[in-house]
Amino acid sequence: MNWQDPLVKKFLYVIIAMIILCPLGILLVWNYGDAWGEWDPQELAEKVGESKVSGMLHLADIWNHALLPDYDVPGWDDPFHASIGYIISAIVGVILCVGAYYALIKFVNPRATTG
Repeated sequence: MNWQDPLVKKFLYVIIAMIILCPLGILLVWNYGDAWGEWDPQELAEKVGESKVSGMLHLADIWNHALLPDYDVPGWDDPFHASIGYIISAIVGVILCVGAYYALIKFVNPRATTG
């Protein structure tokens, strides 16, 4: 990857801006409950009817072993620490996505260079 390429630099700036801005979603609704679409399966079942989310209820426990549950560091329950938790979660997500991308490239084309 050519880090001096203007397109790569712009892409990195956009990713960094998105990482920094990601806590806005939690901060805007901090005192008003969950953000739209961020409901747990039980709350969603109350909103739309349990029969419509039975499959979701069945699979809800699959995420109990998430690296950073609820995009946060457990125990950081105030807005400031939750914002930092969101940023940490975003950084971990970007690292995992980039790592998966490079692993896929190496799997598909073992002779590909990343330098």
